[in-house]
Amino acid sequence: METSIWQEYNQDEVITIGIINTSNQNQINAFVQENSITFPILFDPGSPGGVQGGDTYDDYYMPNDGSPYPRDFIIDQEGVIQYANNEIDFQWMLYVIDELISSNSYTLGDINSDGFIDILDIVLLVNIILGILDPTDIQENASDINNDGVINILDVVQIVNMILS
Repeated sequence: METSIWQEYNQDEVITIGIINTSNQNQINAFVQENSITFPILFDPGSPGGVQGGDTYDDYYMPNDGSPYPRDFIIDQEGVIQYANNEIDFQWMLYVIDELISSNSYTLGDINSDGFIDILDIVLLVNIILGILDPTDIQENASDINNDGVINILDVVQIVNMILS
């Protein structure tokens, strides 16, 4: 596992898991201790051990001259694979992760993510409340101005107050 990846990111932002093709707990424990791993290691079901692989191997096998197992996957918040590779490419992995994390950032009230809180955000907020607009996760988070878990007229009042102050 690429230590610099899983140690660099906050567990709330990036979740790391390992998949191993042996159910031999002694081998797993030795691997975890040798690599100072603190994330969960999951057994690949259907694996007889060795290089034969199991269900995960069969689902995601990527033929090449390198490792028989896909080494690295980056899966976004929607469960879509954004990166898969058999060989180490730290720079590209860091780029993909940073792009995914930064795409989740938002500012309360800036519903259209244009860097300003203005009448355009109010229009979007009203459209969300009326059910005209199905908001993205970022829009939904930016719309709940008072953080009560509900997007409603109270959020409109809050955003108007933000604009006026």
